[in-house]
Amino acid sequence: MLDAYVTALGMVLDPYVLFVITASAIYGLVVGCIPGLSATMATALLVPLTFFMPPVPAIAAIVTTSTMAIFSGDIPGCLLRIPGTPASAAYVD
Repeated sequence: MLDAYVTALGMVLDPYVLFVITASAIYGLVVGCIPGLSATMATALLVPLTFFMPPVPAIAAIVTTSTMAIFSGDIPGCLLRIPGTPASAAYVD
């Protein structure tokens, strides 16, 4: 059982996967900060790019983009009082 954890950790800590995670985090941060663009739209725009990736980086890219876009939707809410995502609307009140 321990060898499965070591194998999974080796797959996630691959330099290509870490680069994809970093690039997806920046993409999700930018999309989430722009009012009117949502995490669903960011994921929908990213899915065609993941068709040409191996499975682990593709899943990492989709998950990272979604979470960063949802998280960064609060940034314009606290700075501009304009929610970045519909889920952030309660935050500006």
